[in-house]
Amino acid sequence: MADVKILFEDEHIVAADKPAFLPVHVTLDPSRPHLQALVEKICGQKLTLFHRLDVDTTGVVLLGKTEAINKPMTELFLNREIEKVYWAVVDGRWLESWHEVKTFIRKVGGKWMSFPKGRPAERAHTRFRVLKAAPEKSLLEAKLETGKTHQIRLHCLEMGHAVLGDRVYGKADPNGIPLALHAKTVKFIHPLTQKTLLIEAPLPSYWNEKWLRGVN
Repeated sequence: MADVKILFEDEHIVAADKPAFLPVHVTLDPSRPHLQALVEKICGQKLTLFHRLDVDTTGVVLLGKTEAINKPMTELFLNREIEKVYWAVVDGRWLESWHEVKTFIRKVGGKWMSFPKGRPAERAHTRFRVLKAAPEKSLLEAKLETGKTHQIRLHCLEMGHAVLGDRVYGKADPNGIPLALHAKTVKFIHPLTQKTLLIEAPLPSYWNEKWLRGVN
């Protein structure tokens, strides 16, 4: 069974650190473990899932414990008042001048794809910052201005630098090491306590062993 760690918990909210290859919610296979059920078991109660991560992606996921928190947290997400920061390691050297990518994302033939034009509802906007770079790979910080499916992965691909280990849009690692994409921090004002919360998930151990090796 997947090892799920609790990053933060109070009376109303719980933040969990999602490991790779674990879905956040129930799938077509009802016997497959998923994050929500595992966290519910830890907390001993039913929870509300506020957002999702791709099954390959690791990091912070927020869930609600009380009815009082559900509506205000949902509104925070709808109003883009929750700052989500991801770290990604991509193939090749990402240029310092590539600060943002704007495209339109939609599903075509069962696959999510990025396009230069589209409907307003398909608009996708990601801001990037280079943290470390080498000729072979670059460590990036990515901030989501919109929340489309596979957005960071598609925007990295759009610039010609796929996320390492991406079995859908790049090359899967031959040894099965998970995708180099991690939801590192979530920052927001707690709707009920009005305190600013900054919740951080540590990088998985295989990042230092694999993805960060050779990055200056």
